[in-house]
Amino acid sequence: MSLLAQLRNPVLPPSIGGAKGATEKTGGTALGSIIGGIVGMLFIAGFLLAFLTLLMGALNWITAGGDKTKLEAARNQITNAIVGVIIVGAAYAITSLLANFFGFNLESLPIPTVGQ
Repeated sequence: MSLLAQLRNPVLPPSIGGAKGATEKTGGTALGSIIGGIVGMLFIAGFLLAFLTLLMGALNWITAGGDKTKLEAARNQITNAIVGVIIVGAAYAITSLLANFFGFNLESLPIPTVGQ
């Protein structure tokens, strides 16, 4: 019996280690599914944050009214947002490439277990 097979939560569905359907096989994927979900949410949140920053920079550009300092600040904000989108996209691409190269699925990471 593995330690992660003991990870049971009545709120989780049985396929990822819920209380009623947890076995050694599903218990080992419960934590991996949670970690995979968190990683996916972080990528989405990073992209949304960068996109919202891009929109705010565009709004600041429109409302600058010809003031050179406000235009410079808006241009810098747009540049930083584009760099942020590129960084998040590159991080996702590298993570997906490494996952495919090493042969594991990001949505359900197999967590190694320790036998008793």
